[in-house]
Amino acid sequence: MEPEQDWCLNCGTAAPGRIGERPGWRAASMVIVLALLLVLGAVAAGYAALTGDSQPQQTASTPAAAPPAAAQVAPPAATTQPPAATQPPTTATTPAKPKTLPKVKTPTAGATTGSPITPAPTPAPTPTTSTPATGTGTGTGTTTTPTTPADTGPKPIELKSDAGTVYDPFKRAKDSGQTKRALDGDQSTSWYVDPTIPTQVAVGYVVDLGTLQGVRQINLQTPTPGFRVEIYATDETTPPPDILDTRWSHIKDVSDVGAKDSGKQKIVLGAGTTKYRNVLLWFTQPPTDGPRLRITELELLG
Repeated sequence: MEPEQDWCLNCGTAAPGRIGERPGWRAASMVIVLALLLVLGAVAAGYAALTGDSQPQQTASTPAAAPPAAAQVAPPAATTQPPAATQPPTTATTPAKPKTLPKVKTPTAGATTGSPITPAPTPAPTPTTSTPATGTGTGTGTTTTPTTPADTGPKPIELKSDAGTVYDPFKRAKDSGQTKRALDGDQSTSWYVDPTIPTQVAVGYVVDLGTLQGVRQINLQTPTPGFRVEIYATDETTPPPDILDTRWSHIKDVSDVGAKDSGKQKIVLGAGTTKYRNVLLWFTQPPTDGPRLRITELELLG
């Protein structure tokens, strides 16, 4: 090796005594030991600081806890008052006296006759007084009110002025007047018909009700009494073309029309339960005084 050479460049052997004399390991170990000491010291100082801080907090917390204790002391004083309230239950012991009341009830066992006195108030038969009241309440006025509408009788059916037409299937009308004059409500006007055969009229007067309606009665007035009329009706919108058509319903026949009441005639047809659209007055026999037949007023009631 060359002077001051620490290692052999061929075999790698160190110069004698060279390794032990190196100061680097010692210095490193000293640095490590010092570092450990510093760390331990820092940990100890930190722990001491933490423990030192925790104690003042506890002392501070103790005075803070002291006021709540004082606040809690007041409630116990209040709780001492409820015991005073418990004294009323001692007065509740007085219900022992109500227990003596059942003893009083034992004498009432003999006085059970007094208990029937309670039925005595049951002269709530005052309902019986109410029954007369109900009797008055059921006053015939209430019952009569429903009956009065039932007893009002037939009411006039409103008809148009052109509701009446001549029905002449056999061409027996030699002459005829205005049909609306039988429905105008004027006693001074009338509808008339002159038959071709003086002894047989065979002409009718049909009334269109406008809608299906029940007909209970027909009132008519004539200055030519004594003729015969047959009443037919149909639910068809248009009157059947022949009086013998089965669509006509034969309702009633009346003879000597207007002969007994100065030309007035009331023809009752029934309860009006069947609905019709057209009603026909079919004249078969002429009046007593001649072939011309007149109707001053015609009214249908339902």
